[in-house]
Amino acid sequence: MIAGPLVLGMFFPQLSRFGFLIRPLLMAMLFMVYLQLELRELKPRAAHWVILAANVAVGIVAYLAFRLTGNRELALAAFFVGITPTATAAPVIMNLLRGRVGFVVSGLIVTNVGVSLALVPLIPAATGQMNFEFMRKVLYSLIVIMAVPLALALALRRIVPAASAWPRRFKMLSLSMWSVMLLVISAGASDFLRRNRAVSPWIVAGIAGIAALLCAVNFTLGHFIVPRRLRREGSQTLGQKNTMLTLYLAQAFASPLVALGPTFYVICHNFWNSCQLFMFDRRDARREERRRKARGERPLQG
Repeated sequence: MIAGPLVLGMFFPQLSRFGFLIRPLLMAMLFMVYLQLELRELKPRAAHWVILAANVAVGIVAYLAFRLTGNRELALAAFFVGITPTATAAPVIMNLLRGRVGFVVSGLIVTNVGVSLALVPLIPAATGQMNFEFMRKVLYSLIVIMAVPLALALALRRIVPAASAWPRRFKMLSLSMWSVMLLVISAGASDFLRRNRAVSPWIVAGIAGIAALLCAVNFTLGHFIVPRRLRREGSQTLGQKNTMLTLYLAQAFASPLVALGPTFYVICHNFWNSCQLFMFDRRDARREERRRKARGERPLQG
């Protein structure tokens, strides 16, 4: 449900006409996440503010570094990839890795709110449209995308307490909405490339390379900027990104070509997570095997 929509969209650029679906789908996905949110469980620590600062800094430094190449698209792709806040799925992965889920949930809220506020002046500055009207458009978009689903979810939970169970019951619905968004975004990128054949394949390859590089930087940096006991959680909070937010923003305020940055990051951080889970399961299996041997039981087969 990740690779399929990305590939399909490249072959059917005409699906880009459904780009108007991206914002409502993103809002619906965030609404489902917010339904599960327990505000009383949020306990921001000093480490969360360090991660937020690193999140914003990576986006700014990446933009400035690639601006030196003279290519605006590369710099903007690096900016939107680097500054993307924590993914809504990060607590799920942390639960599978048996880490401190509460820490990642708090990080999710802190980075999404903090980065959204930072983006109001940073998007106009990065795109070269630093004026009040453009900042107003960015602020309006972020309020609609982030605040409206939160307000609706909190209100619904007060009226219908059982609504907090809906995300678990309809988890395939969220995944399906995410796949549709990937399909439309991929189609938009394909349509853009077909209409602009002067765009070099090397630029596209460069954007993919930037996404891979920043993925490694984020997971590694998150590991080292938090206390030792929280390294796994810090890595996940900074490394796993809410790419759908910056995909929409890149489409709306830059170009479909720039939006390829967060698109490629989807592949990178899911690959990283897959490797994490594989290695975790192998370590778990080895521990269980040692326990069985210590108890004098026969080793497991297969």
